[in-house]
Amino acid sequence: MIEAVLLLKEKVSRTYFSGTTMTEADFSKGRRLFIAEGCCANGIVTLTTGAFLSGYANSLGATDSINGIIGSIPVLLCTLQMFSSILLESLCRKKCLISSFSFIHRLLLASVFFVPLFIKNPGLRLAAAIGIYGTAHFFGAFIGTGTGNWLLQLVPQHMRGNYLGTKDSFAFAFSTILSLIMGWVMDRFRSFSMEQTGFLVVGTVVFFVACMDFWCLSSISEPESLPHRQKLQDALWKPLADREYRKVMLTYMFWNLALQIAGPFFSVYMVTGLKLDYTYITFLGLISSTVRVLAAWLWGRLADATSWLLAARCSMGMLGLVHASWLFMTPETCYTLQPILQALSGAAWGGIAISVFNLQYHYAPTEKRVLYVSANSSYAGLCGFLSTLLGASLLRVFPSFEIGGLPITGMQLLFLLSGILILGCVLYMGRLRSVSI
Repeated sequence: MIEAVLLLKEKVSRTYFSGTTMTEADFSKGRRLFIAEGCCANGIVTLTTGAFLSGYANSLGATDSINGIIGSIPVLLCTLQMFSSILLESLCRKKCLISSFSFIHRLLLASVFFVPLFIKNPGLRLAAAIGIYGTAHFFGAFIGTGTGNWLLQLVPQHMRGNYLGTKDSFAFAFSTILSLIMGWVMDRFRSFSMEQTGFLVVGTVVFFVACMDFWCLSSISEPESLPHRQKLQDALWKPLADREYRKVMLTYMFWNLALQIAGPFFSVYMVTGLKLDYTYITFLGLISSTVRVLAAWLWGRLADATSWLLAARCSMGMLGLVHASWLFMTPETCYTLQPILQALSGAAWGGIAISVFNLQYHYAPTEKRVLYVSANSSYAGLCGFLSTLLGASLLRVFPSFEIGGLPITGMQLLFLLSGILILGCVLYMGRLRSVSI
């Protein structure tokens, strides 16, 4: 028994606290494993957000407004990154904490789908699911910035655009295939009035993918970094006091305001407003992801050749037009209009995902990168959650009417408002040109 404990202790020490100098082979292996980890992480995100989450919450009795707020919980919990940066920056080895918290995060997400097995009261069941979902994203948000910084430590600047584009392409190819399979499974169970059983299958799949994700993270070597002692007031105010980085933070706050005022309601509208099947929704996701796979590579090449700022503004502008076009999305027009908008949305997100991720790191001072990016994520996340609350409130205020025979609902007006705000954010980003990038 003692030998087993000592052997386990040695294994943990060698895996998470090894002090050996990394070779170029270790860096290369780490980059490959981060691509695999990205596939697992995106697969889990696909099955625990969007149509799957909206359908599950709806089956537990959540209204459209509550459903949208549930979808924005991860955005709210990004505020934790400001405080987690203090702990992460004090560690020279962060791998154990990141891997452990990431695994807990994914296991809790899997357990959300098993709540009906243990709680029969409808009100308590929904509250428990929301509570577990929020707790899961507490752990995920806590280590979000540290994971991103770990990845960038392994990727040289000259190849970053191409690498992030490739990583994003693989991740969304995997998540698309997974969502197509699970969408078909959910529709089969729904046809037999066994939707809750279908969600149990989803939870089981999330559990196994979470185990694969944990193995990938545990197998990646971590470059040692010098610990920095930070004070809470530094995490709160130092990034804001930096005149140049403050422009970045205000841009991200504007972006989250524009995106999150309607973002969580798109999947809700598809499930409850347009009443689309899971299979068709995942088919639309296939269109979006197929375009996104190619677009991510092209946006990455554009960013390497020009700038991340140009890639961000062009892709965000495209998404703003897509959101505004959802004004015309009705049960009568969706089968014609939606595939087109999904393709354009995929092209836009191919650039947004990699550029929004990289810009905040690129502008931050290297020695304070985790501190600055954590503060940026926290302020932007809080702004995004408040924006979703505003969107949920506007749903109760916006009227429903017709224009030339086209029915307009509150959600469609919300999508139009989001598109206008995103285009405003693109114009605002012109202020960042004074910052070298």
